[in-house]
Amino acid sequence: MNIVKTYPAYLRQYVQFFYTIRANGYLDFPVNHTQQVQRRLPDGTLDLVFNLGGHVELSRDGYHFQPMPLIALTGLYPDRSFLKYEGAVYLVGAVLQPGAAHLFVNDVLEQFKASTIDGADVFGPSIYTLPEKLIAVPAEKDRHEMLERFLLPHLKENKEPDNFERVLYAVHQVHGRKGDVDVSLLARTCLMSERNFRRKFTEFVGIGPKKYAGIVRVKEFCKVYERSRTSYVDILCALGYTDQAHFSKDFRKITGTNPTVYFNQLTPVDSGLIHLI
Repeated sequence: MNIVKTYPAYLRQYVQFFYTIRANGYLDFPVNHTQQVQRRLPDGTLDLVFNLGGHVELSRDGYHFQPMPLIALTGLYPDRSFLKYEGAVYLVGAVLQPGAAHLFVNDVLEQFKASTIDGADVFGPSIYTLPEKLIAVPAEKDRHEMLERFLLPHLKENKEPDNFERVLYAVHQVHGRKGDVDVSLLARTCLMSERNFRRKFTEFVGIGPKKYAGIVRVKEFCKVYERSRTSYVDILCALGYTDQAHFSKDFRKITGTNPTVYFNQLTPVDSGLIHLI
């Protein structure tokens, strides 16, 4: 499997990064891995994804699957979801910055939670010309630059600059503390009432601050544990957990299973996606 990740030249405040994921199905999934189903760990981000490879299907429960649009606006899931790949994987995407993605969709971001829609519903039918152009260029960096040029004119006017800066600051604080944050304290730090902070965070990020912090916290655990496969204890202490029972409860809420089952089911594609965001 191969992942290429680049950063925007002009949209740094609004797009986290661009990426390409390529994998040969029969090489990057174990033979006994039924139908190449991947349990997707949520990131709390909204992605614009172009499928240039084989057929991809999505599911919330791991049993009932629906085709993913060839150009999809997806990824803003509050907990686990599932992907099923047929054939080679070739995805090119943009990860929109949590707190800024609403400036591209021109809507309250909560409307996009736990859903996948055709990219043309937001960006218009001209987006259908992009896949052929993306395939035609010689390198992944060129594909990412083409995607940034497409997104530039779709950035809407920021009508709430103060709240925008506060929510972006809060998002950075959540990541800086690896999800171990007190929402009440974070609201005070942003000079907002807790009620207004939660409301604006959910509008701009699409997920409430407590849930978002929980996703970041579990994701940080997975990043560290996937590399080392050592005892949980030191990792949990670094993430602010005082007991394993609390962690296990959080982990199951986010992934739908326990850590042993989750890591035993990992494919190379799963492992790569853990570290992507």
